[in-house]
Amino acid sequence: EAIDLDLVAAQDAVGKRFASKFCEAKEKGFSSDSSSEFALNNTYLKFAAFPDDDKFIEDLWKFTIKIIRKECGDYITAYEETNLKNFFEEEGNIARNRDLYLPQ
Repeated sequence: EAIDLDLVAAQDAVGKRFASKFCEAKEKGFSSDSSSEFALNNTYLKFAAFPDDDKFIEDLWKFTIKIIRKECGDYITAYEETNLKNFFEEEGNIARNRDLYLPQ
């Protein structure tokens, strides 16, 4: 039950914001890579700590891509979506292993 609450909070704080910033950059004509970096730098994903749970990251991705498809699906190809998923999963892995990446 706690994981469900964490996922809802992450979806609200991270998923919605990431999707919003990604779409903002895509609509301005940025590449998918640049849009991903823009979204990362303007969202909480960069600072979040996630549970060590692959399903958590996958569920957060499904939530986020659903918003991206709805809000700016015309600006993203299937290839870019695959690259974005890989980027998102990589950043999610960093978020769940935050202690390995932060200076002690």
